[in-house]
Amino acid sequence: MNDLNIINGTLVRKEGCLRADLAVNDGVITQIVAPGELGPAAETLDASGKLVFPGMIDTHVHIRGGALDYREDFFSGTVAAASGGVTTFLEMPVGKPPACTAEDFESRRREMEQLCAVDFCMYAGAGEDNIDQIQRLASLGAIGYKTFLMPPVPGREKEFYGLCCESEEALIAVMERVKTTGLPIVCHSELNEYVAEPTCRMMASGRNDLEAFCESRPDEAELEAVKRVIRSAEKTGCKASICHVSLPETVDLIAGGKAKGVDIHGETCPQYLVYNYENAGFAGPFARMKPPLRSPETSRRLLADYGAGRLEITGSDHAPYTYAEKTRNGDDIWHSFDGIPGLELSLRLLLTKVEEGELSYEALAANTAENPAAFFGIDDRKGRLEAGRDADLVILERLNEPEIIDLSRLFTKSSESGVLYSRTRLTHRVVRTLVRGQTVFADGQFTGSKGFGHMIKPENKII
Repeated sequence: MNDLNIINGTLVRKEGCLRADLAVNDGVITQIVAPGELGPAAETLDASGKLVFPGMIDTHVHIRGGALDYREDFFSGTVAAASGGVTTFLEMPVGKPPACTAEDFESRRREMEQLCAVDFCMYAGAGEDNIDQIQRLASLGAIGYKTFLMPPVPGREKEFYGLCCESEEALIAVMERVKTTGLPIVCHSELNEYVAEPTCRMMASGRNDLEAFCESRPDEAELEAVKRVIRSAEKTGCKASICHVSLPETVDLIAGGKAKGVDIHGETCPQYLVYNYENAGFAGPFARMKPPLRSPETSRRLLADYGAGRLEITGSDHAPYTYAEKTRNGDDIWHSFDGIPGLELSLRLLLTKVEEGELSYEALAANTAENPAAFFGIDDRKGRLEAGRDADLVILERLNEPEIIDLSRLFTKSSESGVLYSRTRLTHRVVRTLVRGQTVFADGQFTGSKGFGHMIKPENKII
């Protein structure tokens, strides 16, 4: 007898959608067969008329926890993840303290193991000031490394220890060390020299609107940084990815690097595909992020690239701040914090683009699950609806009428700061989320347990 049968659903995979039944035993998918062909089960879920997606692997999350858990802790953050169909997330190392030494990495791991309600992976930091820690961090199970190509945020230097490479020489040195671990490096790709003067000029102009903030971070800041990452990856042979791509021209640079044999890849975020500085203008500091939102036309072109598979992975860049922090200087956009909560909305936001005919279910399954699992070396168990993989899946249904996001119903501690979403209509809802065959969210309620999440480590990556 099977532990669980999910019957009559439409299973979504990279190569297509199919109506099929799925069996689960000991947390693993054991069969996918035509409707009606499964044997009996202890529990049966009827998914008639519903979509069954592989659980989302969110590749870019800043829950942080620790001394910053008043914004989000690893339990509240992973309850939010479960509510949005995220079954595995990759936690970035920024924090107090950052996960950039063996001691601090292990401390965060213990905290996450006690609190996480879904599975998780951990990035370590790789900067010019912790280069001696890189090999050790790999041996502790890091999924990869995070590096910023810009200096620490003023006043937050301790949070960014072991995370910054401000020169190309420093980046090459770090990549040479990362290359020896076999793990990838992911880069926040903006160069400060292209931002400093426009920011001062825009602030002096007296403008305080979102578009002014976005104009203060011109395209060149991202594009020149991406060129630096590609050059460094080519020289060192290090596997690299560009975080939160916001420009289609960046996609072209990545494609050019690939054509030359560089192991270079790209991640983007739903906010760059759904929002722009025009439709998000009303949110002011609540739409402040780095890189910034771009023009409507740029967003449309980036979405076309994403749908065509030219960007392989998807991260929310979940970076929660309290309402008080985002408005610490009233509506002053220049002195607010960078980042928005997004962990629980990514999949549903992207489904609005499927509804509008700009994205396919298959592309969404590839970019949110199958491709990330392959890139980070966890595809032996994650990322796909297939016999032998973990039974990580999300069941969704299309709403008869789109519904406006109700911020009060979000699970993140920083729900009040989700102002950007307050006018967005969603077209689908999450009916159920399962992690390793265990239901962790159903019909609007968290049903999982604190500490259920496992740390997922890449296999056979230490050279």
